[in-house]
Amino acid sequence: MHRTTIHVRWAELDPYHHVNHATYLSYLEHARISALEHIDSGMDALAAAGFQVVVARVDIRFIAPAAAGDELVITSRVASLGASASTWRQRIDRGDERVLDATIEAACTNLAGKPVRMPAGLRRGLQTLMEVTA
Repeated sequence: MHRTTIHVRWAELDPYHHVNHATYLSYLEHARISALEHIDSGMDALAAAGFQVVVARVDIRFIAPAAAGDELVITSRVASLGASASTWRQRIDRGDERVLDATIEAACTNLAGKPVRMPAGLRRGLQTLMEVTA
């Protein structure tokens, strides 16, 4: 599990003074990249080794709006790992209030975009981000 904090800026709001729905995708991506950097598999390191991690599917459940000045905490966990794919569970909270839940399916590819088996170092790192199941 990895946590990332984001402060909502005015430019990220829609006409209703809520965070624009598309902005949440950027928040979630920022948190996943932060998690990858935390496990020493940042985007630059992956690219230098000939790999990239791309998003294949996104499912978001919006629960409560966020607004300018809010401090949001994004929790990112890896729920499952395949040979080249990973499923991430992410949530955004404002204090004790849930803002959204998301499931992200990602794939490891070569730099040309062809799915490939993820490198051992990335797999080991992602395993440290796995959810603990009871």
